[in-house]
Amino acid sequence: MKVTEEPRAVRGFRFAGVSAGLKTKADALDLGLIVAERPAAAAGVFTTNRVKAAPVVIASERIRSGRLQAVAANSGSANCFTGAAGMKLAQESCAAVAEMVGCAEAAVAPCSTGVIGHLYDLEKFRIGAKAAAAGLAADGLGDFARAIMTTDTRPKVASAVIRAGGAELTIAGAAKGAGMIAPRMATLLAFIVTDAAVAPGALRTMLKGAAAGSFNAITIDGDMSTNDTLIAMASGAAGNRPLSTREAGAFAAAMSAVAESLARQLVHDGEGASKLVTIAVRGARSDADAERMARQIANSPLVKTAFFGCDPNVGRLLMAAGASGAAIEPERLRLKVAGVTVAERGRLAVEVLEEAGRRMAEREFSVELDLRLGRGKAAILTSDFSYEYVRINAEYTT
Repeated sequence: MKVTEEPRAVRGFRFAGVSAGLKTKADALDLGLIVAERPAAAAGVFTTNRVKAAPVVIASERIRSGRLQAVAANSGSANCFTGAAGMKLAQESCAAVAEMVGCAEAAVAPCSTGVIGHLYDLEKFRIGAKAAAAGLAADGLGDFARAIMTTDTRPKVASAVIRAGGAELTIAGAAKGAGMIAPRMATLLAFIVTDAAVAPGALRTMLKGAAAGSFNAITIDGDMSTNDTLIAMASGAAGNRPLSTREAGAFAAAMSAVAESLARQLVHDGEGASKLVTIAVRGARSDADAERMARQIANSPLVKTAFFGCDPNVGRLLMAAGASGAAIEPERLRLKVAGVTVAERGRLAVEVLEEAGRRMAEREFSVELDLRLGRGKAAILTSDFSYEYVRINAEYTT
């Protein structure tokens, strides 16, 4: 099974992305639709931030039924911290989409991304929704992916095909996010669709598993958004027989692989990012300890600025590791940066730091910390902090 960073048609679904004038930039795509031919099995994972956007509240309620027929996602406005007016706007937007595509309003999930505290123009949304409904196409996933972008520099798509249940099953996804990326989950809108026949309960279990190793294993800046939404829909149009236990496992693995590709693309396109870095901790007393330590290192501003400067700063890395609260014994650990052992058993390897710094100039590298205390392990994808990251976020609303 191969995952490609390309959009793919998925039986039972059509997609669209149009310019509705919701962004300040003229002609920018800013409204996307995913529409199933008939109500599809659906599952979702949402932000755990206690400040939740109106579309998150509504989408999380509607997906409890296990069925959706359409997703309407806009960029340009998060519709968050907008009170009763924001809830009304999200509901009326869903009603407009339902009317345009011919489905029940309760079967439409709203998603929004953009600046917090602002409402978008409902009339512009309605006009855009009409254009999007008219332009729905099986090959429109690429346009949809572009319509949900905010500070992203490029769309994120991924797809895979496997054979299971006596049929060829297609899985495809699209995502956006470049900042405020930290579990649980990220400044993230992500959508995965498949033509497989999968029951809502099984789809929910698979999606949670896929999120754990992908969207919940990345960070750009350690901040959690108010609008994070991950939705999966299964049309059943492939006509497969019920999946055996082995086949269900293979299908879940394929879904996870698509999610992992999308998550990796998100970090690669992090705001101002010039490096993609894997923080791998092993030899911890538990997986939980390993994840806590990897995440602390991955989110440290001092570590991330060192990555940008190609500085194998062992002190910063170990400072962050020790601050995590996970068990650590400095005289036992081994630390590698970009494949170079820079510290081991309580000693800094000064003689190899220059070589490690040269290797850190690569677009991608890893930091590997072996604690030698147990069998716990975890890995987190992160990026660096650059001058451009500061500029983007200093000027975000101005």
